[in-house]
Parts: sequence; C-alpha cells; structure tokens
Amino acid sequence: MSVWQALLLGLVQGITEFLPVSSSGHFIFLSHVLGLHVDNSILFRVVLHTGTLFSAIFIFRADIKRLFWEMIHIIQDVISNLKVWFHNKKYQKDERYRKLLSTNYRKFSVLIVISAIPTGVIGYLLRDIAEEASGNLLAPAIGLFITAILLLVTEYASAKSEKSPRDTKYSDAAIIGVFQGLSVFPGLSRAGSTLSACFLCGFSRKYAVKYSYIISIPAIIGSMMVELGGAKLNASPADVGKYILAMAISAITGYFSIRFILKVLSQKRLRYFSAYCMIIGIAAIILHFSTQA
Repeated sequence: MSVWQALLLGLVQGITEFLPVSSSGHFIFLSHVLGLHVDNSILFRVVLHTGTLFSAIFIFRADIKRLFWEMIHIIQDVISNLKVWFHNKKYQKDERYRKLLSTNYRKFSVLIVISAIPTGVIGYLLRDIAEEASGNLLAPAIGLFITAILLLVTEYASAKSEKSPRDTKYSDAAIIGVFQGLSVFPGLSRAGSTLSACFLCGFSRKYAVKYSYIISIPAIIGSMMVELGGAKLNASPADVGKYILAMAISAITGYFSIRFILKVLSQKRLRYFSAYCMIIGIAAIILHFSTQA
C-alpha cells in the first residue's frame, strides 16, 4: 500500500463513516475501481475505525462523560436499593428506594445499553456472511440500494413527534439496535440505518443525531475487538507510518463530517444522500458485471 492509497482510504473513511452513505461500501468500491490491495486489510480497517472513533468521542465528549457518570450512579443506586430491600425484609421496615432513572441522561444511558445488545448479537452472528459478501461489488451495491430506499422512506414517512430520552420507549432502543446490527452488511450504512430508525421512532432531530452517533461508539469498539481477533498484528515499519497517516486523516475528516451532518440534518434532507447511494450502487453493479464479462 502506497502513501497516497493510505491517505485516500483514510479520507474516504472519515467522510463516509458518519454520513449515511456506507463507509464499507465505499471502501470496497474504491478497492475495485482503483485496484487497491491492502496487506493485512483487517488490521488496516481497525486503524481506520480507530481514527473515526476518536473524532466521535471528541465531539460528544461532554455527553459521554455525563452518560458514564450517570451509569455509575445508577449502579450505586441499584446496590443501595438492594441493601434497602434486605433491610426492609429483615426488620419489616418500609424505607423508600432511590429512583434509578431520575434524569434524562440516566434514561439515555440505559437506552444505549439496550441498543448495544441486539447490535452486538446480530453483528457477531452475521460477521462471516458480511466478510464473504465484501469480496465482490454486487453485495455492497444491494446494501447501497437498501440504504437509499430507507433514507427516502424516512424523509417522507417518519413520525412528526419530538421525542426526548424521557419519552423514548425501551422497544425504540431495541429496534434501533437491530438496525445498527444489520448494518454490518456491506453497503448498508450504519449512520443511515440508525438515523432512519431514530426518525421513524419519532426522535427529535438533535436527539436522533446524538443518539445515532453515541451508540456508534460501543458498536465501533466491539467491531474493532472482533476484527483484531482475526488480524495479523505484525506490520513493517513502513506500513506503521502509513497506518498512522490513515488514522490521522480519518480522525480529522471524521470530525468535520460529523459537524457537516449536524447542520444538514437540522433540516433532515436525507433524499440527497439517498440519491447519492443510488448512483454509487448503480456504478458498483455496472463495474461488477463489466469485470465478470
């Protein structure tokens, strides 16, 4: 892999990871179009995901910090309530329990955990199928078409309510987690899937974007851990420099990509991304059958 290839793939990863256009689909498409061959590609994908992970954590660092401490406080209150339960049972008392979900952020943290469960299960079960599908352009093209249709449906059929964490049902969180888990399939955008699920569940625009990108953090970490299990961790000194370059580029472009989508989604113009996914999907199908001829 050359320096320009590392720079290009880092740039594409940073731009497409947080836009609803599928980073995996673009990675496969570019690899075929430009004839790119990446040694130890699994490790390289982990490096790219590390860069975009840094950008997401940096932008939402205040929310992440608050969610972390609220989850710690929930655990502390659960332990306290267990002590109260044993005390009441032993001494026939009626002491009051602490309210676990007393704030929006506490509810938010629990919803994220609920979303992470189906994401992890589905992503793990489909990992081999997704890896096999990544070997050709037809599967990513289908994924891009599904993403395009999903975004278009969301644009015109999403609910009009303005849900906050307090109004969100636990079933909403589970549904969003399922959508995110299915996005392991190449071409099916993780951002597009979760944003669509959030909007269809009636989330407010600001809440939908924040929820979608914050739940991507445990999903990316989980994906990286699974991929590292099958990666060769040995890399030449020359490759290390290219990996660092790609990671830095993906982190920087990922930062601006999130900033861009935050502005665009204030008006929820998903149809433009739908059209783009359709165009790339058609191009992928044409290239697939032209190479098969």
